[in-house]
Amino acid sequence: MIYCPDCREEIPVEDFNVSTDVAFCRRCGKNHRYSELADFEVRAGFRPDRPPRGIRVLPDDGTGEGIVFRYFSHTVWILCFFAVFWSGITGTATVAVWTGNSPWFAKLFMLPFQLIEIGFLFGIAMMLFGRSELRFRDGALEMFSGIGRIGRRRRWELADIRKVAVEPINMQQNCRRFEAVTIVTADGRRRFFGRNLDAEKQQFLVNLIRQKIRLNDSRKSGYWA
Repeated sequence: MIYCPDCREEIPVEDFNVSTDVAFCRRCGKNHRYSELADFEVRAGFRPDRPPRGIRVLPDDGTGEGIVFRYFSHTVWILCFFAVFWSGITGTATVAVWTGNSPWFAKLFMLPFQLIEIGFLFGIAMMLFGRSELRFRDGALEMFSGIGRIGRRRRWELADIRKVAVEPINMQQNCRRFEAVTIVTADGRRRFFGRNLDAEKQQFLVNLIRQKIRLNDSRKSGYWA
């Protein structure tokens, strides 16, 4: 579904042409660029109250509507195996170097290996206990990612969001690029999240954010979803 940026009425399929990049609103009598409107298209039949398994809808408790999703993946067990293997080797070597009569440069040489170990442990903790929470309030999208109350917080004004989509990012695994939910703001900056989510969950988040943008009364003319 795409909507006119002026009157906010839905533009039916017979009134837009993808090949010519034109969408015509009969109510306003105006043509619009289909590509701009499609950046905020909400899939027909989208039900925000029926999220896929692993995503939980949060009721509005005074802090705004929201959803919670976790980063758990079965690859965490492979990561645990490598973490134990890595920690065993580097830990033994580090203890031997630091308790012996090794020179200082040898002791400092072991520090990067310990930082990698910390990275392994942090990744495992995020996959097992971490969560992300999205909140829609006061015309803005707020996001928290972390464990408990410790984590990173981000905020985007809905009126500043110019594009929401699932796009490839600059990370690969087995020669295949990862995809993530991408938010492009008015200043041209791109933010990514949800890299570890499957395609169904990513698309649900995209549709949900697009729907909230369309319903946001503060949105500027020409950028309505």
